[in-house]
Amino acid sequence: MMFENCHTPFEVVHVYRGMGFPVSCTYGRVAVTASRSLGAVVMPQALGTLVRHELEHDHSVTAPVLTYHRPHRDWVFLVGPGAGGAPSATAHTELHRAGVRVLTAGQRVWLPMTDQPLTWYWIWPPTRVRALPSRTTVLATTLRQLLTAQR
Repeated sequence: MMFENCHTPFEVVHVYRGMGFPVSCTYGRVAVTASRSLGAVVMPQALGTLVRHELEHDHSVTAPVLTYHRPHRDWVFLVGPGAGGAPSATAHTELHRAGVRVLTAGQRVWLPMTDQPLTWYWIWPPTRVRALPSRTTVLATTLRQLLTAQR
């Protein structure tokens, strides 16, 4: 349980900062702002399940994933910086067609503030910011899953 001893948003901020996340508290909500070094990849739940499974089982990569407590909500993978160049135009089109979005610098990701799945909640919680998979790894895994599904 990450937040069992938290009673205020500022205590939640302290927990995330202890893991190295550069979080802020706005309107009583805790968020991280996408940047070049920390970002998010958003995708439909069904695809996210496949991506998460491949990352964990085939690559031994743990990716923190959060979602909102409503049916058919997208999954949000927190990611570190990308390695290499941006995806090709073809890859970008395939990702877009599948409903995959990469948050750009300046966009906010609201983070869970409770261990209960009432609003935003962790499917797989983070451990520390330095353990995040690269954006490139998550996108390449997502593209592999999309190509496998097309066969």
